[in-house]
Amino acid sequence: MVSAPVYDKSDAKIQQTFPFHLPLTPEWSEYKDWYSQTAMTSAGAGMFIKQPLIIWSSLILAVIGYVNQQPLRAPKDANSPLLVLGMAFAGIITGLFPKMTLAPAVVETPVPAQ
Repeated sequence: MVSAPVYDKSDAKIQQTFPFHLPLTPEWSEYKDWYSQTAMTSAGAGMFIKQPLIIWSSLILAVIGYVNQQPLRAPKDANSPLLVLGMAFAGIITGLFPKMTLAPAVVETPVPAQ
């Protein structure tokens, strides 16, 4: 009878758990997502000052942050990329909403004939 070698010599009946951690190499180090942080800040600033260029650029940065997300390397206090996208869309809505609302109807008065 041929058996495979057993590398783990510990007792299988022990219910001891070992915490999972990522390797301590540079490619697994914590990754700060500057795109999402900049997009969240610029969306808020664009809503505050009502500047469409800043708001649209925050949407572009939010999409880049969503595509570039690395959930295993994200720090524990990082924002969700979907939250950042929602903030960018909220900025676009608040920036465009005053332009989309209907203006009051203009009442034309007839010009008296001379």
